[in-house]
Amino acid sequence: MKQLIMCGKNSVLEAIKSKLQIQLIYLSKKENIKLIPKEYKIEIKDQSFMDQLTKENHQGFIALIEPIQFKDINYLISKKPQTTLLLDHIQDPHNLGAIIRTANAAGIKDLILPKENAASINETVLKIASGGIVGMNIYRVNSLSATISKLQKNGFWAYATVLDEKALPHTQVSYNDPSIIIVGNEGTGVSKSVLSVVDQTVYIKQYGNVQSLNVSVATGIILFDLVSRNESE
Repeated sequence: MKQLIMCGKNSVLEAIKSKLQIQLIYLSKKENIKLIPKEYKIEIKDQSFMDQLTKENHQGFIALIEPIQFKDINYLISKKPQTTLLLDHIQDPHNLGAIIRTANAAGIKDLILPKENAASINETVLKIASGGIVGMNIYRVNSLSATISKLQKNGFWAYATVLDEKALPHTQVSYNDPSIIIVGNEGTGVSKSVLSVVDQTVYIKQYGNVQSLNVSVATGIILFDLVSRNESE
């Protein structure tokens, strides 16, 4: 996987605060060493070296982040968490980062992503996630529908969010555990191949004149509703 780089003073300090796995920190000025905890490896480099490393405005601060280690789906099957989040080809890295941050806040620790035609976990995602990726088990799969079917055979239940008032309102859904919450692409929603294998479609009832919610907002509504129910049981 491509080396992840965080650039800029605030971004590097936030990466440290968020406990991202940092391999090495480059600084252009020795006096900035005092800003970095002693346990981190630091190298002082000149401006030209840092400019060659990135085209972004690094402000003399660059952190090399450990590549994300993806889990095998069989680990999820053996783990059987109460709730797993599956993202069906989310394109915008800002949305992906916001969803990861929201999922972390809701206590979700397992996330399934497709390998192709979706936003990858890059510097933007890490920045927006604001540490939410720490402790998250991430699974990348070739086929979402085949993965869902495999999980269902191992006791999982799949629930897909849709823009369809014929679906069951999310407040009326009785979730079975372990559950997979499926959120669709920003433009086209959950794909037909995925919808063909889910156990239940779920709809967020809206009261205004907007046609849809931002995908990260919709994800938050579903996840926190589910969490509140689990706590009350």
